[in-house]
Amino acid sequence: MRSRYSAHVLGDVEYVVQTTLPEQQAGLDREAIRAWAIDSTWIELEVLAVEGGGQSDEGFVEFRASFESGCVLRSHEERSRFERRDGRWYFDARPQDRPAATAHGAPHPGRNAPCSCGSGKKFKKCCGS
Repeated sequence: MRSRYSAHVLGDVEYVVQTTLPEQQAGLDREAIRAWAIDSTWIELEVLAVEGGGQSDEGFVEFRASFESGCVLRSHEERSRFERRDGRWYFDARPQDRPAATAHGAPHPGRNAPCSCGSGKKFKKCCGS
């Protein structure tokens, strides 16, 4: 899970594809993955819960990935299924039963806070205007 998040941060689309179940790789939209990775400023990965894994060949990870897109702070929450084959873990891209993936806005920084886009300006004079 953490390595896939890091691949998004680095824009490494091929790693994201290669760590998805082999039978699902052809159906992935590489350009959409690339656009999301590059157009976002990734802030934090929070692992909320882990089930299975370890000695098992199946595991679930609930997580929240925080990122900024278009000067708006957002988070993506998901419960992901992983499957181990020949000692290697793969992401199962099929929707899981709970909770549904969501993306929602997070509160903006204070008006006098530095803008998170890195411009060096105050938020109110940059993305908050």
